[in-house]
Amino acid sequence: MSQSFPVASDLNATWSFIQPGLEFILGAQGDQGVTSKMYMNCYTAIYNYCVNKSRHGSANTPVSAVSGNNSYSLAGAEIYAKLDEYLVQFITSLKKDPSDSFLEFYVKRWTRFTIGAGYMNNVFDYMNRYWVQKERSDGRRDVFDVNTLSLLKWKSHLFNNNADRLIDEVLDQIEKQRNNEIVDTNYISTAIKSLVYLGIDIQDLKKPNLVVYIKHFEHKFLQKTAEYYSKESAKFLSQHNVVDYMKKCDTRLSEEVSRSNNYLDNHTKKFLLETLNTVLIKDHAQAMYDQFLRLLEQDEIDHIQIMYKLLARVPSTLQPLADTLEKYIKDEASKAIEEIKNPSEDIEDPSKQSADAKSSKRTTAGLVSPKAYIHTLISIYIKFNDIVTVAINKDPIFIKSLDNACRYFVNKNSIAIPTPKSNCKTPDLLARYADGFLKATSRESDIIGMTPDNLMIIFKFIDDKDAFEEHYRRLLAKRLINNNTKSDELEESIIQKLQEENSLEYTSKMTKMFQDMKSSEDLKVNVREELGQTDNQVKDFTPLILAQSMWPFKHSDDYKLKLAPELMPSFNKVQEIYNKKHTGRQLQWLWNHGKSEVKANLSRKGKPPFLFTVSNVQLMILLAFNKSNTFSFKELFDTVGVAKHTFEAHLLPFTKYKLIDQSPPGAELFNKDDTKFTIVEEYKSKKLRVNFVSSIKTEQKQEEENTNKEIDESRRNYLSACIVRIMKARKQMKHNELVNDVATQSLSRFRAKIIDIKRVIDYLIEKEYLRRIDNDTYEYLA
Repeated sequence: MSQSFPVASDLNATWSFIQPGLEFILGAQGDQGVTSKMYMNCYTAIYNYCVNKSRHGSANTPVSAVSGNNSYSLAGAEIYAKLDEYLVQFITSLKKDPSDSFLEFYVKRWTRFTIGAGYMNNVFDYMNRYWVQKERSDGRRDVFDVNTLSLLKWKSHLFNNNADRLIDEVLDQIEKQRNNEIVDTNYISTAIKSLVYLGIDIQDLKKPNLVVYIKHFEHKFLQKTAEYYSKESAKFLSQHNVVDYMKKCDTRLSEEVSRSNNYLDNHTKKFLLETLNTVLIKDHAQAMYDQFLRLLEQDEIDHIQIMYKLLARVPSTLQPLADTLEKYIKDEASKAIEEIKNPSEDIEDPSKQSADAKSSKRTTAGLVSPKAYIHTLISIYIKFNDIVTVAINKDPIFIKSLDNACRYFVNKNSIAIPTPKSNCKTPDLLARYADGFLKATSRESDIIGMTPDNLMIIFKFIDDKDAFEEHYRRLLAKRLINNNTKSDELEESIIQKLQEENSLEYTSKMTKMFQDMKSSEDLKVNVREELGQTDNQVKDFTPLILAQSMWPFKHSDDYKLKLAPELMPSFNKVQEIYNKKHTGRQLQWLWNHGKSEVKANLSRKGKPPFLFTVSNVQLMILLAFNKSNTFSFKELFDTVGVAKHTFEAHLLPFTKYKLIDQSPPGAELFNKDDTKFTIVEEYKSKKLRVNFVSSIKTEQKQEEENTNKEIDESRRNYLSACIVRIMKARKQMKHNELVNDVATQSLSRFRAKIIDIKRVIDYLIEKEYLRRIDNDTYEYLA
C-alpha cells in the first residue's frame, strides 16, 4: 500500500488506496493478516474522504444545501456502494479446495470472513457512526453498519445458494456422531452458530432473529432426529428386552442433552427433548407398561426408578402407570388378606411382606387376630410406600394412587366387609389392635411390632373414622375403669395424634374421660379418709364418677344389683361426699363395670389366703357365702338380684373352676331352683391369684349391636346438624346440591350413604326444620 494518502475528495483514488488493505483484512491473501500500519492507513483514508465530502458536499448535493455558513452535510453513500460491490465480488470469488468437504470450506471461510468483517467494521467506524446512523434514523432500512452489511452479503451470495448442501452435511456429521464415529464437532458447532448470526432483522438490528436457523436447520434437524431414533428404538426393542431398552434410552437422552449443549441454540433444546421423548418414550410406553408388573413382582426398585424417570419426561404417560400400580396394590392386598383369613396369621415384623408372615395361634374361631390383620395392611403399605418414595420420587400422581389403593384395601377387603350389607370391621379391629399394646396386662411377646405409628398409618385411610372413635373409646373406657392402662402418657399421646389427624372435636369425649379419672382421684382420697375412721371391711375402695354423656356406658336393668350389707357404708359414704359437692346430680351405679379383689381364706393351714378377682355380681355371690356355706339356686339368685341370664353367666365360672360345688351336678340342672351350691372348704388351685372375670361369657353380640346402634344414632345426629347448618346459611337449595354438600362435609368422620342423607332430610321436614317448595328444592324454616 502506498504510503502517501490519496486526495481526500477522490473516491476512486481513495478506494484504490484501501482495497489492498481490505484484502488482507478479509483474508483474500490466505492466512497473512493486516498489519497495524496498514489498518491505520485504511482507517485514515476513509476518515479523510468522509470528512472532506461532508464539508464540501458531494457532486449530487444541491447548491442551496451548501451555501452560506451551513455548508456541511454527511457523506458516505459512494464509498458505501463501493464496499457493497466489493463484498459481493469477494464472496462470490471464494472457491472450495477439492480436498475439503463443503462444510469444511464453509466453516473455514466463515470463520475468517467474520473476523475480518469485525475489523473492517472498525475501519469504517467514522462512516458507521455518522452517515449510516443518519441514514437509518431517516428511515433507510437498506443501509447497515459494515459488519451487518458483510453478514447480509454472505447470506445472499454464499449461504442462500448452498443452504441445503450445508445443512445436509451438518446433519450427516451429527448422524455419524450418533453412530459413535469420530467427527470434528467444531465444524458442526460453527456452521450452526453461523445460522444464528445470519438471522438479521433489517427493521431492528438489535432484535434477536432465528428465522434462518429455524427455517434451514431446526425443522430438518428435528425431523431427521425423529426418523433416526424411531428406527433405532424399534430395532433395538425387537432384539432386546425392555429393561435393556430403558438403559439404552437413558444413555441416548444423556448423549443428546450433552450434544445440544455443545452446538444447539437454546430455542431448539426444548423441541429436541419433546421429539426425543415422543419417539423414545411415548411411542414405546406400552412396552414399559407391560413390563411394569413384572418389575413390581420381582421388586426391581432400580429398574422401576429408571422407568419412572423416563416416563416422567412425558407427564401424560404417567397416569396409566399409576393406574397399573393402584390395581396391583389392590390385588396384592387381596391375596395377603386371604392368606390370614383362615387360619389367622400373625406378622411379627410389619416391614416384611405379608406373604412371608409366620403362623401364630388361632384367635377366637372364625375371627382374625387384630394384630395379624393390621400388620398385614401395614406390610402392604410399607412395601409400596418404599417403592413410591425411593423409585418414584414421591410423585403426587403415584402418592394419590397409593392412597387410593390403601383406602380401598383398608375399607373394602374380604375381612373388613364379609358381606355387602355389613359394616366395615377395620375400625373395630384397629381399635382392638391399639387396645392390645395399650393394656397393662398384655404380654410383651404378644405385642412385638405393635406401635402407635402403625395405628396412625391405618387410621389415616379409614373411611368410618367415627366408628373407630366409638370402638376405641369403649375399649379405652374399659382400660381406664379397670386400671389396665400401660401408661397414661402413651394413652394421651395417641389421643393427641388422633386430634392432630382429625380435629379437637373428634377426641373431646376421650379427653373428658381422662379428666373424669383425675377428678375421681380427689373423691377417692376423701372417701378413704372418711372410711379410715370406721371399722370397714373395704380397705381399698376406688369410686369413679363418670359423665354419662362422655362415657360409652349405660345403666342396664339387667344389673339391678342388691348390695351386700358389708358394702353399704362405703357406697353410702360416696353418695354423701359427692352430694355435698354437687347438689342436684343423680348417681347411677354401673354394676356391670368395674371389678373387685377378694381375700378368701380357703387354703390349707399354713398357706396364705387366695386373692380372687371377681365382677361386682360375683362379689355379691361370694359375700353371701359368709352367712351360709350352701344356697339353692333360687336363694342365691334372690340374694343377688340381677337378671337371671346375667346371674347364670357370673355364677358359672365358680362351678367350672371348682370354687363352688353344684348338687346334683349337670349342666341341665344348673339353673333349677332347688339345685344346691356349696362353697368348698379348701380350694385346690395351684395359683394364689385367680381371675374369675375373664371366664365370664361376655355378651359380645349384644355389645356389637349396642356399638353399631350408637354409631348409627351419632351419624343421624351429625347429618341432621350438618343439613340444618347448611340450610341456615343458604336458605334455599336444590336437592342434589344439598346432598353433595352434606356428603363432602361428612367425609372427615364417615362416608355418608345417599339413602341415609335422604332419610334425615325427610326427618327434618317432618320436624318442620325444612320444607319442600317444589320437587327438588328445600327451604329452611327459622
